[in-house]
Amino acid sequence: MPAGPEAPAAVRELLVRLRDRADEAPTPDAAVHLLESVAREMTALLGRYDRDALAAWRRLGDRRCAAGDPAGAVHLLGQVAADAAQALGPGDPDTLEVRLEQARALGEAGDPFGAVHLLREVQPALVQALGPYDARALASQARLAHAVALTGDLVSAFGMLLELIPVVQHHLGPAHPLVGEARCSLGRLVPQWRRAAGGGGLPQVAAVAMVHRLLVWDFASDQEADAFLTELERATGHRSLAARLAAVPEEMTAEQAAQSMLGPA
Repeated sequence: MPAGPEAPAAVRELLVRLRDRADEAPTPDAAVHLLESVAREMTALLGRYDRDALAAWRRLGDRRCAAGDPAGAVHLLGQVAADAAQALGPGDPDTLEVRLEQARALGEAGDPFGAVHLLREVQPALVQALGPYDARALASQARLAHAVALTGDLVSAFGMLLELIPVVQHHLGPAHPLVGEARCSLGRLVPQWRRAAGGGGLPQVAAVAMVHRLLVWDFASDQEADAFLTELERATGHRSLAARLAAVPEEMTAEQAAQSMLGPA
């Protein structure tokens, strides 16, 4: 069978379908197993520098990180980024996507300062390639805020997310997944931010973020959720918010739920 660009289109289509099936894998480990096989087969049949093959290796790095091997992901994604820059160009969106995944893995591997450095290096090229309001460009800002928080600079990370959320809502729409992701990130920072800031009032965007986190139940335990709800009560001066939260209809948006819970009784 011919390899490289001469490989039959049907072979490429099959391999791409198999690569995409990793999104349906029941566990990160299962996704890693599938992607390792597909990425090697793609490289053998399509070539090391093929765009689809590089995408398979990038996804493998992402799944390795999710499976609990961020250090292995950093190493793999560094190699993929070098290959992608050589084959596609350093400013190609797919190359930049690999570097974004590498930055996330750096943070998970315990090097948030390295993640912040890489994200700040990639962002200008990402904006130039995609525009400032592309979903990937905005997602990179959310990742940067997360990495900044991991360095211990909670006040800066809080401010970054506070500014980012309205921009994402305006340009991607209120239902875009990045809105919820950024809200959860901001909500998690509120207790630490309030301690660092010495208490005080809560910006409306942050209040909505806290309510959103309660609505989607972004907690590891009921005890964590109870403590978070108590923090919302302290920050807003409201009491008995558990009953108000229980009364929120499922179809309400986070903004509507915040108004219902935090408005006058």
